[in-house]
Order: sequence, then structure tokens, then C-alpha cells
Amino acid sequence: MKIRGWASALVLGFIGFGASLSALAADWPTLHGNPQRHGYYAEFPAHPLRLVWRKELYRELTGPRAEVIVGGGLAYMGTYAGNFYAWDAVTGEERWKFQAGGPIGHSPMYDAGKVYVASMDRRLYALDAANGRRLWAFEAEEGFWSAPLVHQGKVFCGARDGWFYAVNAADGTLAWKQRTGAPILNSPSLTEDGQRVVVVSEDMHVYCWQVADGRLAWRSRKLAGLTARDYFPVVFRGLIFVTTTPVKDFHTILGENEQMLVRRAGFAGKDPRYIPGTPEDVEREQAFIVEHLRKHPEEQVFYALRASDGEEAWVAPILYTGGLHNPLTPPCVNPETGEVFTQLRSAYGTWDGGGEVRSYTCFGKINLANGRVTLVQHGYPSREVGRPPGAKDMPWMCFNYIGDETQTLSCAPGRLFSNHQGFLGELNLLTGMVRNFYGKRDTYGGFYGAGNFGWENQGGYEKARAAGQPYGLVNEWHGPARAIVSVAGGRVFFPVGSQVLCLEATP
Repeated sequence: MKIRGWASALVLGFIGFGASLSALAADWPTLHGNPQRHGYYAEFPAHPLRLVWRKELYRELTGPRAEVIVGGGLAYMGTYAGNFYAWDAVTGEERWKFQAGGPIGHSPMYDAGKVYVASMDRRLYALDAANGRRLWAFEAEEGFWSAPLVHQGKVFCGARDGWFYAVNAADGTLAWKQRTGAPILNSPSLTEDGQRVVVVSEDMHVYCWQVADGRLAWRSRKLAGLTARDYFPVVFRGLIFVTTTPVKDFHTILGENEQMLVRRAGFAGKDPRYIPGTPEDVEREQAFIVEHLRKHPEEQVFYALRASDGEEAWVAPILYTGGLHNPLTPPCVNPETGEVFTQLRSAYGTWDGGGEVRSYTCFGKINLANGRVTLVQHGYPSREVGRPPGAKDMPWMCFNYIGDETQTLSCAPGRLFSNHQGFLGELNLLTGMVRNFYGKRDTYGGFYGAGNFGWENQGGYEKARAAGQPYGLVNEWHGPARAIVSVAGGRVFFPVGSQVLCLEATP
């Protein structure tokens, strides 16, 4: 029996789609589109996409976690060489360039004609968004490796010195600061009432401070895991979602959990990659996973905390997947329908039938009341009688679900997107069909890598050198983190392979 997770909210979703859409948003001002980090597009340009302009930055390198920020008609991106670029969002023409004194590892933020960017030179900068003129610079004790957040006249950002800073946006003076027990490599988010700011420190506590004066609202218990780097809390309907990296190395935990799920299912058929299941089977499996995580808390990597007090609302049946030495990808949110999508693992998640790496990586929709997850299945029928549908029934390289590579989720009305190393994939939530929306696997957006030049044993290095192109990039292959695409002014901005690709619908 197929377990469909996408059907229940379709009517509501498309009513919301029709009622909420207005003119195309002109800006993508902050990481994941808003201060709650939903990763949601009210509208997404139609398929197929075509390339409008492209910037190659591989000689400088960009952070694979960094999104292209768009505001005031310009698109912004920083590099490890310390250069911060502003391009005309329509033509790609370079409007200005600012030189910081150290690498820029994450996204800036645009607000009210200013752009704010943090650097490893220990400085948080405010620049005139129109011309790049430096307005002020605030200096911390150590460098910054996360994205700033601007709200109520303050700029918030954590630094590697363990301090969380609130700086006055008008003049760069310190409004308040609070100390944590370790470097902060996580970007801050804002609660829905706009009164508190939330971030995760590498001491593995989540901190919540009052925006106005920095007073501590709460500090969570110590979370399991090695790091919360690169990503951010996701805030929705009174809950704060946080993801971490497991204590065990990712190959070990993926292998152990896969074997555990197969044993629990008691499957004795020909091929354990295809295990049939009913909704009742999924519910029993999820109850088992929750109990397993309670007995082995060191394996928990997904947390749902109450925004009111920082206590856990429930334990979700989510095991680690979709990461390469990095935290589990954060969930994405459709605020119109109330849907929260995540990656997870299930023996009944037949996205991976052996055609991909690491079976049982799949997708689901979280029940905010109890944390249970409704599996979202693709809509392709099985090609073999008696076997559940899986990867071998689907078109190849369309919507990635690879357990030991990083892919990040985002969503639009009726659609779920998966950003992978080489391309952007789409799942139509109405039909269950998938397609490659743009790019090609193992190519850094269609340009470099083994997907273009062949693997090393096929002369890939030599072919890339002859073409005057890089083969692989030292800061990015299938990890460690993954940015989503930005959408602004009817265009898609795809950061991949230390490039910025500007795309639009083909007329």
C-alpha cells in the first residue's frame, strides 16, 4: 500500500496559494527569506529555467551555506577572499565591491537601504547598499562565521568568541551583548512576536534573549551532537526547530540506523531495499524510533523547543540523514498551509531503492501537535508486481534523497524543492511527480566536476585543465552545508560551486 503524505492538505494549500499571491517579491533580504527562516517562496518561476547571467568566484571561493541576498535591485555575495560583491540583479553588471579584512563565510542581510555583512576579520559592517560605502564597522574579539539579523534598529550576530552581539543599526555602537560557553557558528532567528532572538552556540545550548535589552528569556538543556554550525533555528507556530550533527561519524550512524530499521520491520523478502508498509506500520516504526532516541539521546539530531520556555515539545521520530559531516538539514515551512517538511529515515520510505546511496532516506510532513511525521511519497508506480515503488521506477537525477550527501529543502505552494550539489530538484505535491528543475548532478550547477568532464579514472582532471575550468572545489563537493536558492523579482539566484547563477523562466 502506498503511504501518501501530500494529499491531505492540497485543497487548503491551493486555496492559500490563490488567496495569498501578489506581485512577485522584489527582494530576498535575509537568510531563508525571513527572520523565522522558513525557506518559502510565495511564487516560483515556471519551468524550464534559463541562465541569465553567471559569476565565477572559484578563485576566491564562497561558503556553500551562504545564500544570495537581493535588495534594492542588487544581488549580494561575499567570498573567502574577503570581497563583498554587489551586482545588478537584472543584468549581472558589477555595481560595486567592498573589501573586508578577512573571509566572509555566510549571507549578509539587506534592510532599509543598507546591507550588513560579517567577516572573519572580527568586524560586522554596515554598508550603503547603493554604492558600498562603509557606514560603520563594529569589532568583536574574534571573527564572525554566521549571518546577521536586523530587527527593531539592532543588528544581531554571534561570533567565534562566544559572545552574541546586538549592535545599533544607526551607528554601530554596542546595544548589548551576552556570553555563551563556546563559539557561535549558528545564525540567529526571530520569534514570531518579534520580541526575542534565538541562536544555538557550540556549547550545544539554545539561547533566547529579549530583543530590547538582551535579558535572557531562557536557555535550553544541552543538546546532543558535535555541532550546530552553518544553519539556524526555524521558528513556526510557537515552536523552534533545531538540528545538530550526531556524535558518531555520519557513515557509522547511517549504517547502524539502516540495519536497525530493517531488523525492526522483520522483513524477510528478496530485497530489503523495498519494504511494503501501511500507515499503521509507519506509526509503529515511529514509536520505536522515539523510544530508541529516548534510550540513546546521543543520536538525537532534531529538536522541537517551545518558544515560550525552551522546553522540548516532543521527540520527533527523525534519525540523521542528508548530511556530510554537517547537521541534519533544517525543515522548511509553508506558512500558508501550516505544513512543515523535513528529511527523515524510514524503512517504508521507498524513495531509495538502491539507485541512490543510503537506503531509507525520505521526506515527510511534521504534525506540530505530537511530532509524528506523515511520509511524503513520490507518485511513480512500481514496475514490478508486488514490489513497492522506489528509485528504480523514477527518472534519474530529479529530486535528490541521498543520505550521505547534503541537500536542503525549500517549498512553494504545491511544490517541494531539494537543493543539491549540482542541481535543483522539484517534487509536485499534487501529482507526486519529480523533475530536475535546473542543473545536473556532480557538476556544480552544470559547469564543473565529474558530471561534465568524467571521473578521475576517465581523465576528468586533464579534460577540465584543457578546458581552463576547475574540476573539484576544495570547499564544496556534496557538503558540508547547502544553501537554498533565492527568488526575487521573478528570478532565481542559485549559489553553487563558488558561482552565482541568475536564472529565469524561459519565455
